[in-house]
Amino acid sequence: MKYSTRGSEVVRYLSLLEVSDLSVLFKIDAGAVHAVDGVDLQLDRGEILGLAGESGSGKSTFGYSLIRVLPKTAVVKGKIVFDGVELLALGDQAMRQVRGRRIAMVFQSSMNSLNPLVRVEEQIAEPLILHSKVDEHRALESARELLSQVGVEPSKGRNYPHELSGGLKQRVAIAMALSTNPDLLIADEPTTALDVMTQAQIMSLMRSLRDKFGISIIVISHDLALLSEVADRIALMYAGKIVEVGKTQAVVRSASHPYTQALLASIPSVDNVGKESGSIPGDPPDPLNPLNGCRFRPRCRLATQGCESFDNVPRYVDSNHYAACILVGGKTN
Repeated sequence: MKYSTRGSEVVRYLSLLEVSDLSVLFKIDAGAVHAVDGVDLQLDRGEILGLAGESGSGKSTFGYSLIRVLPKTAVVKGKIVFDGVELLALGDQAMRQVRGRRIAMVFQSSMNSLNPLVRVEEQIAEPLILHSKVDEHRALESARELLSQVGVEPSKGRNYPHELSGGLKQRVAIAMALSTNPDLLIADEPTTALDVMTQAQIMSLMRSLRDKFGISIIVISHDLALLSEVADRIALMYAGKIVEVGKTQAVVRSASHPYTQALLASIPSVDNVGKESGSIPGDPPDPLNPLNGCRFRPRCRLATQGCESFDNVPRYVDSNHYAACILVGGKTN
């Protein structure tokens, strides 16, 4: 239990991050794109949360909304409470003190966004100079220490990005995000375009960073198998909504939502060599015209007539596991 004191008011909060009824829509000429729709999600201190789902499910938009880097066409509603502070209520200047300093993000394909004309240690040092106001010499020393902490030989800091492999560049991007010692790290598809062995190394790095520094991490990925290797809990997202959340082993072994079950069935297995992997028929719903009731029902093998009027309120499987499905028993979340 932790407390935050504001004047004479004492505010009690349990989680590092509490997202309540978060919705993000984008206004375009054709209408409004509902990218995130009524999401509730919590993240504890020192926890690794895996956020999984198909492309277009709203995962990255959810991550961007946490640090408020969405385009001006975005309309954001709900609450994002970080360490007792409502982020959506902060002014731009106050939010800049949070973004990059207390919440850092490794963007999708971030290793390709490194400046090709600047040595990597200088790029890692830049956030320290901007946010922590340290001099260049000290910042460069810290940059080399960070490279060592993410498994890169410090001497590589003198290299330019094109002289490093994809895996090393991704580690550099992670080091940049860690340079200001954030409380929360958001990694959006951190293993994209990496080979299988390097993917495993990056996931292992995430776990070791949590264990060493105690930071909280949200790993966003379409690869449910990869997330199951590193996350303490997994949240499944479909068509802008969270459909299942639980401890990793509970979700993997006893998935309750048909969408989660279908994703797990599509993962290749050594037990099914020579057999065709499962797939989910159909396409995700149009975000311009979101379906009423359960949005997965057109693709669900277990859909019933009641799914059309389902309220999407999550239902408990147990105290730490819930799913938004009419077939799940127990009380609502």
